[in-house]
Amino acid sequence: MNIRRNTIRFRSALSAIFVSATVAALTACGSSAQQRIGFIPNNVQMKETDSLTHEWTAPSFNHKQFTEVVILPVTTPADGAYGDLTDEQLAELRTTFTNKLNEAFKVGMGAAAGAPARKLVIHAAITAIKPNKPLLNVAPQTQILRRGYGFASCEMFATDGDIGSVVAAYMQTVDTQRLGTAKYSSTGTASKAAEDWSSEFFKLVTK
Repeated sequence: MNIRRNTIRFRSALSAIFVSATVAALTACGSSAQQRIGFIPNNVQMKETDSLTHEWTAPSFNHKQFTEVVILPVTTPADGAYGDLTDEQLAELRTTFTNKLNEAFKVGMGAAAGAPARKLVIHAAITAIKPNKPLLNVAPQTQILRRGYGFASCEMFATDGDIGSVVAAYMQTVDTQRLGTAKYSSTGTASKAAEDWSSEFFKLVTK
C-alpha cells in the first residue's frame, strides 16, 4: 500500500513539474511588443491599446478633409532585425505590404465633391521579423513549445501632405498563431500581418 501511494505521489510530482516546465517554456517562447525604432517620429505620443499594439490620432484630424491618399513604398529600415530572411524575401514582403495598403485605402477618405485638394501620405515600415521555422510546425506534438513560431512588427504613420505634420500613427507586433497556415512558411506571419496592419490602419484613420 505504501509503495502504491509513493508511486502515485511520484507520478503527481512529475506531472506538476511537466506542467510548470511547459508553462515556463510557452512564456519564454512568446514575443512581446517590440520597441519603437524611431520610424514613427519621436514626438508622437503613442497610446497602448493592448500589450502588442499602440496607436495615436491627432485630436483635430478629420479624414474627410483629404481628397487624395498616397502610399509610399514600405521599408525595412532596421539592420539585423529580420533573422535569416534574404533580400529577395524582404523585397517580396515590402511589396506585399505596399499592395495591401493600396487595397485598404483605395476607397478614399470620403471627401465631398469639390473639396480643396489635400493629400494624405502613408508611411510604413516592417521593423522586425522573427521568421517561422516550418519544419518545427508540422506535427502537433512539436508545436507545444512554440519553438518554430515567430513574429512580425510594424510602424506606420500618416502625414498631412509630403512633409506635413503627423496626423495618425500605429505600431503592432503580431505573433504566429497555432491555427492557420502562416506557421508553415518562414515569412507567413509577416505576410498575414501585412493584410491585418493595412486594414487596422485604415480603420484608425477613418474612424
